[in-house]
Amino acid sequence: MRIPFLPVRRIAALTLFFLCCHAHGQFNSPEPAGNNDIVVGQSADLSGPYAKITRQFITGANVYFAQLNSRGGIAGRRVRLMTLDDQNDPTLALKNTQELLDEHKAIALFGYIGAQTTAAVLPLINERKVPYFAPVTGSWIVYAAFNRHVFTIRASYANEYDYLFSRFTQMGLKRLAIFNDATGLPHNVMMKAKISNANAQLVASESIMGQNVDKIADKLLESRPDVVLIMSISQNVNSALIRNLRAKGYLGYFYCASLVCSPLLTSELEEAASGLIISQVVPHPWKARMPIVHEYQKAMRVARIGQFSYLGLEGYIAAKVLAEGLSRASHRLTHEKLIVALETVNDKTYDHAGYQINFSPSSHQGSTYVDVTTVDKSGVIQP
Repeated sequence: MRIPFLPVRRIAALTLFFLCCHAHGQFNSPEPAGNNDIVVGQSADLSGPYAKITRQFITGANVYFAQLNSRGGIAGRRVRLMTLDDQNDPTLALKNTQELLDEHKAIALFGYIGAQTTAAVLPLINERKVPYFAPVTGSWIVYAAFNRHVFTIRASYANEYDYLFSRFTQMGLKRLAIFNDATGLPHNVMMKAKISNANAQLVASESIMGQNVDKIADKLLESRPDVVLIMSISQNVNSALIRNLRAKGYLGYFYCASLVCSPLLTSELEEAASGLIISQVVPHPWKARMPIVHEYQKAMRVARIGQFSYLGLEGYIAAKVLAEGLSRASHRLTHEKLIVALETVNDKTYDHAGYQINFSPSSHQGSTYVDVTTVDKSGVIQP
């Protein structure tokens, strides 16, 4: 169990042991690079709107890679995660990706954050035929069509919505309202269809485009929703809307998908976040009900890191599964051999420790796991 509104402390042991931050926006493991190292490349937001998401994910991944390297790495070779800061800028993400492939000879690209940067680099990934592993997004850009070079370990946004809406009516929540920004607008048709299929009613659909938060809050209140579905990715706007609606007397629920909610869980919201429903794509990281969670917690404690997180667990799982593929393809490792090896990682051949991963030559969506959590009155995430 964890109180999400406590500020995330930067633990010195993590900073010194796992990550070394350079002035030009690059995160590496602190050991000097060896010619025999296996380099895993990542372009991600270290200083922009997704920085909190990135750093939590990287923490979990680096904890696993450090643990792996302490056991001898992959066939005696260390695995080194090299992360370049793209500030959530698609142009910079593309430049970083070219550098990771050309200068650092990355065997795979790993843990890119968000749909915009993914869209920017996909043409290069397809051209260079490089594995693009565990992007941290549920966007249709990744999930709509099979791409031989893309491997996901998290459920899609569509999976999250399907799981959630199937349960809303069971909870007596039938009047739904949508709040979005420009990133959410393209999904309106899909959302309306899913709401209709769940025998629920869409009572309002409001966008921040051309309006202020106070006016939107009034419109949403007039529609009397049981749940406000937050599809905007703007942390400041989302926080302001939640506080505004609570101040005006709204007693209903808010919902947001896993990545939308993660930046919201800060001290800014305090008790206003009570009743926030969050869909999650990995198990609850504070209760070791699955072996993978127990393993993650133990590794974090060995690294003297006391702050668990959903994104940290996701990063740990992503690193663990990628390492399995690297191990299976370790002899004369190439991009192609790694792709083929990853396609053999499935429920029958891999000890998933409770979090099932199923890849095959025809499917690279490793998981569809979704769960729902809520934030209670004391600010604690409850499974």
